[in-house]
This record gives sequence, structure tokens and C-alpha cells, in this order.
Amino acid sequence: MERFPGKKIVVIGDVMLDGYIHGSVSRTSPEAPIPVVSFEKMFYEIGGAGNLASNIASLGGKACLFGFVGKDSEAEILKRLLEIKGIEYFFDDNSMTTYKERIIGNGQQITRIDREETSEKIFSDETKKILFEKAMECDRIVISDYAKGAVSADLLSFLGIFKSKIIIGPKPENKHLYPGVYLIVPNKKEAFEMSGVNQVKEALHKLREKLNSNIIITLGDEGIILFSDREIHVPTYAKEVYDVSGARDSLLAAISIALSSDSSLEEAAIFGNHAVGIAVEKKGTYSVSWKELEFRIFSDEKKLIEFEELRALVEDYKKKKKKIVWTNGCFDILHTGHVDYLKKAKKLGDVLVVGLDSDDSIKKLKGLGRPINSESDRAEILSSLEFVDYVIIFQFGAVKNYLRDLQPHVYVKGGDYNIDTINQEERRIVEFYGGQIVIIPPVPDKSTTKTIEKIQKKLE
Repeated sequence: MERFPGKKIVVIGDVMLDGYIHGSVSRTSPEAPIPVVSFEKMFYEIGGAGNLASNIASLGGKACLFGFVGKDSEAEILKRLLEIKGIEYFFDDNSMTTYKERIIGNGQQITRIDREETSEKIFSDETKKILFEKAMECDRIVISDYAKGAVSADLLSFLGIFKSKIIIGPKPENKHLYPGVYLIVPNKKEAFEMSGVNQVKEALHKLREKLNSNIIITLGDEGIILFSDREIHVPTYAKEVYDVSGARDSLLAAISIALSSDSSLEEAAIFGNHAVGIAVEKKGTYSVSWKELEFRIFSDEKKLIEFEELRALVEDYKKKKKKIVWTNGCFDILHTGHVDYLKKAKKLGDVLVVGLDSDDSIKKLKGLGRPINSESDRAEILSSLEFVDYVIIFQFGAVKNYLRDLQPHVYVKGGDYNIDTINQEERRIVEFYGGQIVIIPPVPDKSTTKTIEKIQKKLE
């Protein structure tokens, strides 16, 4: 991943502008049985092949985009959005800009209006000259085919000498254009249409044979299946699926930039599947960032995180209506009382964050002989518990700051506390923002202090 920044990827295909009109719905129209949307806001996103270029840029690559637009206001909006993202583009403007406008009421998409022109399009000699230069110097070429006319026999013939660099997001109607390219990435439905069979593995082998290319078939919530020298299944990494629009763009971007960074095809597929896992958890088309991808790949091992990472995660979970539970403690010598407590805390919400007293904090609380285990060891042990989602180490007295900034839905305390004996400043903060405080009684005769006393007696 450290090699991702600066990799040069040429993106060619059907560029689009996506428009979103959001509003509220409280009644139906007297003119027809349809909802009336009261306008609230409108915004635009880069769509089609442009979204692929946007994902490449977010992952640290240098994307150069080729496509067709019109001499219209939509083209100007699209160009401004690309410039904001730092994406270089070369457009022939002898067509109509493909524009998709979505009407959304109360968070639910009601309808979509498409404006497009789908006849075959041929790049001008001037654009081809630039394309050839960029193709010569780039690390990979990705073709994003939405069957709107940008991907043609003329284009694939022109790029013939670069076939070993080319990755394609295909459309079945254009399968005759693809033979011999490095990699083709259809979804399951497209693979069935392109191969003429309706079994995934059979389709995989048929496409590999017919097109003489490496093949990756996307399988939705079942992940992806890859056939290069051998057949490999990569399971999905999505935690929840909110929106699949633009997911393949995230996949192609991560695969292309990983291959450009000397990964194997199998490794690139794993990168791509992680990127998809992030993208489908967001609403609308989404550009996955380098930092998000890094965190997702290592998240299983890296539950221990810094505050800024935690704050961003909590904000995202709250947008998804997830209930955040916070608890904190020393967790010095982990025992069954701790495990029971943490299990019960997890059941109070969707995401359990454990604040862990630093070594210095425990010394101030417990005295010079503590902790027995270092903060790194304690964090490692807590991270191994499946019901603990995140661990953050804090300094003495800092819990109130975390509660104020994160505003967890539930603040859990254990031991012999009651609502009157917990830290009253922490209590006021939680009550002020409307959070819930829950006291979980201790398991009798289970405590770190008692465990230490028991050991000391045996040593006497």
C-alpha cells in the first residue's frame, strides 16, 4: 500500500454526471398516485468511468480520464468536480453528457431520470494522440464500459499493443471487443450472459478460455471468484450493504492500483474486495480512501486505534443508526468477571468501545505495584475478544473528554458503583447529551486485586 501514491492509471469509458435531489414526502399528488417531494437540497457526484477515476485518486493514484461529453452545463459541472479531485481529463465534446438524476424522498429513492446518447463514439485524432502518450507512460489502463458508446472496436484496436495493461469492467453486448486483455471483471449476471452458462465456476472457465484473459467474477454478498493460473474464492468483507451503486468502480480502482504496485493478482483481488466492502456501506457512489482501505484490511488485527480514527468511525456508525456502547477500566489481569461484564456491555448496543487505562493512569489509581500487565499486553488481550469492537488507551482523568466528544449512546460502569458513586462530572456530561448510564453488577469474588492477593498468599 505504501507504493500506491503516484501510480499512473489511464481510465477510459462512459463518463457520467450523477445528480441527487433530496426532499421530504408527506402527501401524495392529487394528479396521480405518486408522492409529492418537497425540495430540500440538490448536489452532484462524478459517475460512470469518472467515479472509477475518483476512486483511483482517493487511493493515492494519478488518474487520467478519457471520455465523451456534450457542450452543455452538465459537462461543465462534471469538469469542475474532476478538477476538485485533481483528476486530469481529456474529453471529446461532440456528444451529449450522460446525466442521471435521482429523486429521493425521506431517504428513499423514488425514481431516476436518465439523459443519454448511446450511439458508437470515436475519439478524435487529437485525443488519440494524447491517449497513446498516456498509455505508454501509465502503469495500467482501465476501461469502464457502460454500453453508452465510448467503448468501441476502434478503441480496442487502437489500444492493441497495450493489452497486457488493460483491465475491463465489461458489458455483455461488447464481449467481442475484449479478447486478449489482461483482466475482465464481470458480475455474476454479466458472466452468465457472456459465457452462455448459468453456473459460476463453469462460466469462469468458459470466459477464461473464450477471451484468453484473467477473469474475476463478482458474486455480491458471496465475495468474488478469480481464475488466473488457478481458481480462488475471496469472501466478502462488507459488514453491511447500504448501496451497491459504483461498487465495481471501487473494485477496479483498488485492483488496478494494487497491480501497479507489484501485487499479485490474488493480492489485488483481496485489496479490491476490501474496497468494495467499504463502498457498499455508504450511500450513493463513494470514493474509498487510502486510509479507509488500510484500516479495513488491518481492522481484524488492529482493534486498538487512535482517537481521530475512533471519532470518524463513531460518526459513521451513528449515521447508520448504530448504538455505541462505551466502557472503561484497567483490565489488568483479565478474569471471568471481566469477560462476563464485557459480554453484557456488548448486548446493550451494536458497537462496544473499551477505554483502557494507560500504565501511568493505573499507577495513579492503584499504586506503584500496578499494573501487572503493560498497556500493550492488556490491549492485545482485549482485542482478542470477539465481542470487543475497539480499544483505545487513555491517560488519567481523560474519560470525560472521550464522553464529551464521542457521545456514546450507553455509558457502562461495573464493579460496586452506583449512580451516585460514579464520577459525577462524567455523569453530568452523559446526562447533558441524553445518553444512558448502565451499571452492571460484578461477579462475586472475581477481581484483579483478589487474584493478586491470592497469588501473594501462595508465595508466602
